[in-house]
Amino acid sequence: MTEISLSPGWATYLRVSDEDKQTPERSFAMQRQRIQENLLNPSSFPIHREYTDLLSGTNPNRKDYKQMLGDAEAGKFSHLGLYRADRFGRNTVEGLQAATTLISLGIKIRIASMPSLQPETPDGFFMFLIQMGMAQREVDVLGQRTKDGMEAKIREGGWPQRAPEGYLNKERLVSSNKYDHWVELDPDQGAVLQEAWRLLFTKKYTLDQICEELTEHGHTRSSGRPWAWNDLKSNKRMTAANHLHKIFYNPFYAGWATSKRFGIKMGEVRGKWEPIITTEQFERGKQILHNNGHNKSYEKRHHYLLRNLLWMKVNGKQCKMYGSTPTGTKNSFSYYRTKVMFDGKKLRLPTSVIDDQIPGWLDGISIAPNKLSAIREAYQSEIKSKTQDDKAGKLKQLKIKLASLGDY
Repeated sequence: MTEISLSPGWATYLRVSDEDKQTPERSFAMQRQRIQENLLNPSSFPIHREYTDLLSGTNPNRKDYKQMLGDAEAGKFSHLGLYRADRFGRNTVEGLQAATTLISLGIKIRIASMPSLQPETPDGFFMFLIQMGMAQREVDVLGQRTKDGMEAKIREGGWPQRAPEGYLNKERLVSSNKYDHWVELDPDQGAVLQEAWRLLFTKKYTLDQICEELTEHGHTRSSGRPWAWNDLKSNKRMTAANHLHKIFYNPFYAGWATSKRFGIKMGEVRGKWEPIITTEQFERGKQILHNNGHNKSYEKRHHYLLRNLLWMKVNGKQCKMYGSTPTGTKNSFSYYRTKVMFDGKKLRLPTSVIDDQIPGWLDGISIAPNKLSAIREAYQSEIKSKTQDDKAGKLKQLKIKLASLGDY
């Protein structure tokens, strides 16, 4: 990308992520003040516009961020002011790619925390790279601390995630920027779930019928959505049976803290919240579901080996095949299907039919002997071009690419 005609002037970019909302040193006001004092005041260029975003820097879908890049390509400003490098983007690759683009346009990036830094120079870009790397490290360390904190809270009987149906997330301010979080039973919604378990224990109702009973008694889910309703599009009666199934199989309601992520199983950690049912009732409910054929796992997903790779030729037309797993009454059947309809129907192929043929296809892949010499020569030529021909020049180019991709 070559330099374009730029209108002399400043643009500033300010970002505050969710965790910075109550941090004065990273607020919009502080960022704006530092940029004004260290960058704008000493300059004679006019101010074009201030761009601001209120969300995490790791999110590439920032409205003003995208607008700023678009205006830069349109040549609307010549200088971009930032408070710190990590305010530009806390993802190293994304931030460096954007910075490289701006620099290639001829835009001068300046940072209020280091006013003398000039990223458009080799040494300045290297220092900018270090700052972005430090920002990425901050994200990685924070992520690890968050993960460790979540595991510690669960092992202590707490719950660091969104409370499930029938419970509420609570918090109280302990000190400046410090909160105590916990979950507690929602009396109204908890009573609804207790009624659902009571109906289950009678062994007279299916999951759909339990949803109908709850709806008939005027109960809704905590989100306000109904347990059973008429779907206008399909003109069918629908229920939240899948959602209810997950509730009946969740040890949380029996007072147990569990986590697949941290390898915490039922019976290891007792939760600090009030359970809706006892452990004995929970196990009895699971057994009833098992006897009624509701023991399947709704979290299980079929892995389609040829996802986005399988095509079918019908009447000379190429049609892409998509994975699909419709659910029957007691079993699920996975197959590939077309989106295009033939004679009013979509074509379907069971995954087992396709998967059984894959080993044979792989065994049939081979390289023609008369092509080996050409392949070998092309490989050696490619290696030589990277290691011998203009070695210094190639090495320099590779280093530049490496730096721009944030692999330091």
